[in-house]
Amino acid sequence: METQQLAALVVHSIGGADNLTKMTYCASRIRMQVRDASLLDRQALEAPEAIRAVLEVETPQCDTEYHLVVGPGNTRSLYQALTALTQK
Repeated sequence: METQQLAALVVHSIGGADNLTKMTYCASRIRMQVRDASLLDRQALEAPEAIRAVLEVETPQCDTEYHLVVGPGNTRSLYQALTALTQK
């Protein structure tokens, strides 16, 4: 799956761009916070081979982050594609 297609699938699977409140990345993960977790389709997020795992992590601020583990070398390009789609 190409990066643009994967980004579109991720945006759809999190409930759309309007549901995304915050997004950051590191070497191997995209970290996301959403407004309404009930809109998140975890099965759809975990389906592509490019996404190795989806983790639900509590932050010190008591927010829940969803970490998409995509591995080194793929994270930045996916983050850039997601940023272009969501304007976040």
